[in-house]
Amino acid sequence: MAITYLSDNPLTTSAHVLLFGTNAQGRIEQDALTIALHARCPTAFAAFSRQCRADKISAGKLWYWWDCQPALGFMVIRESPFGATRLRYVESVIMGLARDYQRDGVKSAALILPPTDQDDVKALLDRWFGTSALAVSVYAA
Repeated sequence: MAITYLSDNPLTTSAHVLLFGTNAQGRIEQDALTIALHARCPTAFAAFSRQCRADKISAGKLWYWWDCQPALGFMVIRESPFGATRLRYVESVIMGLARDYQRDGVKSAALILPPTDQDDVKALLDRWFGTSALAVSVYAA
């Protein structure tokens, strides 16, 4: 399937999973999207934070919360809320999604582009999802 690039509101996606960037300390990011997602599903953020504090989640990992619509995919692309987004962590998350989406039961994905070099991220998406059967929608940050 092709990757679809969109500029509208990712909160209105019909995708099965909405993936967004976060940090390995489990602290809530202060951008409008994360605040809106937290308001919709605070239990997901509390569970994610607990997992981070227990050192069960590290940068470069993807963590799912299935008990909301759409399901949430926490892309751990920073070590701390104040740290920089690392392209190697973004690639690790994208590679993991491309490799494991069937095992994880992901039917379609909407991904929020992280605020790093978006051309590099788009190249990673094309490399990993260019020929994938997973429908991927990408929203600009």
